[in-house]
Amino acid sequence: MKIQTLIPTLFIILNVTACGPQAGPAPAPPTAAAKPASTTAAPAPMSLDELPILPNISPKMVALYKAGLAQGNNPRVFTKLGDCMTDNPDFLRPLAEGKIEWGDYAALKRVVEQFKGVPARTEQGWRDDSFATTTLTSAGGFNVAGPLDATWADPKWCKSGEHPLACEYRLAKPSIAVIMFGTNDVTATEPPDFERYLRDILGETLKHNIVPLLNTFPARPENPEKSQLLNQIILKVGRELDVPVINFQRAIAGLPNKGVNPNDTTHLSLPAGARADVFTADGLKGGANMRNLVTLQALDAVLQAAK
Repeated sequence: MKIQTLIPTLFIILNVTACGPQAGPAPAPPTAAAKPASTTAAPAPMSLDELPILPNISPKMVALYKAGLAQGNNPRVFTKLGDCMTDNPDFLRPLAEGKIEWGDYAALKRVVEQFKGVPARTEQGWRDDSFATTTLTSAGGFNVAGPLDATWADPKWCKSGEHPLACEYRLAKPSIAVIMFGTNDVTATEPPDFERYLRDILGETLKHNIVPLLNTFPARPENPEKSQLLNQIILKVGRELDVPVINFQRAIAGLPNKGVNPNDTTHLSLPAGARADVFTADGLKGGANMRNLVTLQALDAVLQAAK
């Protein structure tokens, strides 16, 4: 079947409920200067079952993309923001190896060619492309506040006081940012804070004329109600800002175990062949494969709309 967007008061708990035992840093509590929480954190219910998997790219986003290129954003670089579902060796990295099994999706080769082989940073002789790069804005223990907290900036790359998001955008100069948060936020972030920091991330992204590709995230079975609420916030904010949203939760809804590793609830599943770059019917039974596919399709949607 073909498939047609400072810091919370609760710490991320570093155990199997937060991206597993390899979880990374938890952001610090807010400073006194942090902006007040939104009073609109409980949006009207939206059905994730009805929202399309892939977004339309609006004229506003096309204009933003072109303005970004005019100011120096790289049309052959994208970046990634997220938690363990993004800071994961199966997310997009296999696509840099040249072993993709395309199945019915060979038209997406043009997306891989657009970004493959182009260094995703501008300094220190960096050579990895956007697929292969581990970004400064993704970590196993991040919640939505992580990229905004200078505590977790890598001193090898980032300036003093610079948070990971500003550092990443300065070094990469991406034209597109793939964004997925929520997995850790179910246990670590209250809905008003989730909305506030998501808006902050998007505000910084749009300020740099970078097109955000937001994602809904797989529901946590331990707390499906809060998962649903956070996903509704993602849809609400995306709609209000006219930002494209990949409805990833719907993309994996019909997969075995809803696309999640049956041994935990924070990592995506792989097909029997254990490769995330296989887009055949059997390969797309894996949640990791499906995420790679819909991400390529969304990147392609931006590129085609901007032609």
